[in-house]
Amino acid sequence: MKSFTLDQHVPGLAVAGSSSDLLRWSWSTPALAALDQAADLLLIQRNFEKALEVCQCGLDSFGTELEENGSSACASSIRSCDVKSSFCIIGIQALAELNHWEEVLEWVLKLYVNPDKIPAKILQMCIILYGKVEEPGSMLEAVGSWLKSSVNQSSPACTVVVEMYLLHVLLPLGLYKESEEVVQATVSLTEDQQQAALRLIALRRDEQVQEEESSHVPDNNSLVQIDCSQQTCRGFAAKKLLSVLKVLQRVLGLSWRFLHAISLRKLLLAACVLYLLIFRLDPASPAAVPWISSLLRSRSMWTSTLTWHNRIAK
Repeated sequence: MKSFTLDQHVPGLAVAGSSSDLLRWSWSTPALAALDQAADLLLIQRNFEKALEVCQCGLDSFGTELEENGSSACASSIRSCDVKSSFCIIGIQALAELNHWEEVLEWVLKLYVNPDKIPAKILQMCIILYGKVEEPGSMLEAVGSWLKSSVNQSSPACTVVVEMYLLHVLLPLGLYKESEEVVQATVSLTEDQQQAALRLIALRRDEQVQEEESSHVPDNNSLVQIDCSQQTCRGFAAKKLLSVLKVLQRVLGLSWRFLHAISLRKLLLAACVLYLLIFRLDPASPAAVPWISSLLRSRSMWTSTLTWHNRIAK
């Protein structure tokens, strides 16, 4: 997967180490120092493996600090939830850059345990990421659980989550009925927003129906290709027949020239002799004796004539 920067796709998202809020925080805690180092490794040095490692160490250090001092004492100097979210954002970006996108959701759930506890911006990042890698189905359970929480439903970011959930998860998967149920169940959406979302769902459903219908009906290009293939087959058969006719014409021409080269009288005589020899003359028959005797006398006369002619020539 080609790496990309998630903060370019999620509205209002900024990597924690460069946000102005951190400038007001106390930098005495190890967690904030680790957060600054992780942001530097991610954005400036582009060392993604080290940035992920620092994020994990910072989260462990931050959790230990909360256990030792108590969340109320720690909240007096820093906003603990924002620090945890910042570590998570850097970690998600590092995993995406390392092409380990399949580990992102598992890593986030390990940090927040329950899907409904995931901050809205982090959930938006996960939706964008899994939509980019064409694995939107991985987010169905997590986002569905997040939207069932009444606290999340009343959050101002709920509308953005629902919008991304529709565009990048439900509609690409063809879950139109589920999309309508999500829109109708989201109380933070205004009536105009609900109507716009329902119109979009209906439009996508109609487009899919048209695509399915067009896939079963051959288009003009396929018909033209079929017609061309049939014409090609007919042309090939015509050429083959023409070549056979040419060969037959040559054979007949040669036969005609051969017949013209032989005199008609000789040809009739040869045919008559062959007929008599093959069909009418049986050597064992008494009727064949005169014919055989005549042939023998003719042969002896021909031989004697040739012998006399040879003697005169000498």
